[in-house]
Parts: sequence; structure tokens; C-alpha cells
Amino acid sequence: MCDPEQTLRRIRPLLPRMGITRLADVTWLDDIGVPVYQAVRPNSYLMSVSQGKGLSRAHAIVSAAMESIESWHAERVGEGDLVATAGEVEPDLAYRLDELTLAPRHYLNPAAKLRWTRARHLLGGEETLVPTDVLDLDGRITDRWRPPLFVKSSNGLASGNILDEAVLHGLYEVIERDALTRAGNGPVRHLVDSRTVDGESGELFRRLRDAGVDAAADLLPSPTGLPCFRARIISDSFPVVFVGMGCHFDRDVALCRALTEAVQSRVTTIAGTRDDVTGDRFVRAEGISSGRVSRPDLAQWSTGDVPLSFVDVESRRHGTIAEDLRLAGELVQAHTGRDPLVVDHTRPDIGIPVARVVCPGLVFNPDLV
Repeated sequence: MCDPEQTLRRIRPLLPRMGITRLADVTWLDDIGVPVYQAVRPNSYLMSVSQGKGLSRAHAIVSAAMESIESWHAERVGEGDLVATAGEVEPDLAYRLDELTLAPRHYLNPAAKLRWTRARHLLGGEETLVPTDVLDLDGRITDRWRPPLFVKSSNGLASGNILDEAVLHGLYEVIERDALTRAGNGPVRHLVDSRTVDGESGELFRRLRDAGVDAAADLLPSPTGLPCFRARIISDSFPVVFVGMGCHFDRDVALCRALTEAVQSRVTTIAGTRDDVTGDRFVRAEGISSGRVSRPDLAQWSTGDVPLSFVDVESRRHGTIAEDLRLAGELVQAHTGRDPLVVDHTRPDIGIPVARVVCPGLVFNPDLV
């Protein structure tokens, strides 16, 4: 909707109200040069460090700040709008509760008493309900134990300059992770031929090569037909594979997101300040550097002999964000038979649009993210 510099001017005065104390440039910790920033929120209820990346410094700063802002909102969804059993509410829903991502050993049954939060159908606009536990990212320890129900994740959580932008961003993420879950970690049919990649994605491949980093990307089949890319990077200086994902109607935007996310993942590990970073990747890197473990070959994930030409990937550009959102929603509905659900987390006292998109029927495995 606007340049990232404009977004940054708007949100910067609001950051202290959400406890964001620092926007840190960690680009220089790596030798790739793609801008990566961190937003630090010490009193977070879940993760105190969020990451952001982009093709410019302003993009990366806004990306990090908005991710932290999204989490701040999701940590404060409250107790919901209604308490009722699954059996009482489910008959009035336009979806089945088992179409959501359930915990491995959940206790969902008709007598289970749940908290419910108001939502709306993306395409139809009708009001509905979503289990609050799907939305709640408050990770604080309490003296009350709750048995598992749904997988806790930020899948579909996004922010934007306007609500439609936030919802579209969240919808892309749900579609992308559905494609990743369906593909798994196994081999892919074709890797993208990086020599055919143009636009900003082509420039990113060049920057990675110049930095001594090997990069490969594959197109993940999505039932929606949208371009969903998975990018992998590795180098001799840090011989561990880092992965990024991206989805967008425009193939160049989608691949850019995947490549920059892979770079972000690598820089985040090098920085070591994110709450969930462990030493596993450094142990693996030491094993490869010492020769005890073989260095991964990015080409090994392909089962095909002929690489995929980037120009053969369908790419579309539409006039407005609203059109993108409607078409993406229709593609999801055509596959699942369900209208995507939207929960508006925007708070009047903050004024930054934040939304959570829930797509019953699309799948998600958090272990792959």
C-alpha cells in the first residue's frame, strides 16, 4: 500500500507501547549482505526476539517490527467471546473442528468445553466462531493446566498497512505452509534452473553466488495453483542448509521471499539471540567442517534430470490488493470447499491492522517450518 519508509514512520512512535525496545541490524554478522533486522521485546509472553528481512534496510526493519507487533496482539486475544462445548457450537459452523490442526494427543470431543472467538468468512462475510485456543499465543506459565487441543502456531498471523493487506499476507502464509506440509522433506521433481531466474530473484541469486553461498529453489505443488517456492542455501563458511519459503501470485515476489527468508534463518542462527535457537546447527556445521559428516548437496533433493525454467512458472499481477485477496480466497475455497476464516486482532488503541487467517481443510505440520 505504501513505501516501507512510510510504514516505519507510522509505527515507530507506537513501538514503546508494545514493549519493543530495540530494532537491531544483524546483517553484518553474515557475509551475504541481504538486510536482516531483529525486533527485541523483552517482556514478550512468547518470544522476545522477532526477525525481519527484505531487499532494503527499510523493508527489513519494518518486517522485524511488524512480526513483533503481530505476536504482541496474538498474545492478548483474551478469553474469547463465548464459552460452550464443541457439540453445542459445531453444528452451526460451516466447517468441522477436525479440519483444523489438532494436537497429536488432543481431547477434542462433543463434550469438550471451549472458548470461542468471533470470526468472519473471507468471501461471504458472514460471522462465525473459531476456537480461541487456535489463536492464543500467550505462552506464559500459569498454575492451571489445560489438556492439548490444537497446535499452537503463528500460521496465518499477519499485519499490514490496511486490514486487507494483513489478511492477504496471512492467507499466503497458510497456503505456503500447506504446500510445504504436502511436500514434506523428501525429494522434489524439479529444482528451478537459477540461470533462467530474472527480476529481483535473479539479483538475489547473483548476490548469493558472489558471497560464496550455494542456493537452490524448488516449486512446491500447491492445490491452489499459486507459486510456492522453497529455497535452500549453504556455504563452506557455514556448511548447514537453511530453508526459506515464499508464496505470491507474482513468481518473482514469491521466490524473493523464499530466498530472503533462507538468508534470515541463517543470520538468526549466527546471531543466536532468538529464544528458540539451539546449538544443533553449530554442532552439525562442525561435523561437516571436520569431515566427520558429508556436506549436503543441494542437487540431491531433485529426482528429475531437467531443471524447471522459471519462466514456465505461472505468474499473475492484479490491480489491487482486494482483487488478490478475493482470488486467493476463491482458490482456497475451490480446493477445500471452505470459505477461509478471518479474525481481526486490530486494537483501536494501537491502530495497526493485524489479522489471523484460518483455513479449515488446508494442512500444516509445524515440524517442517
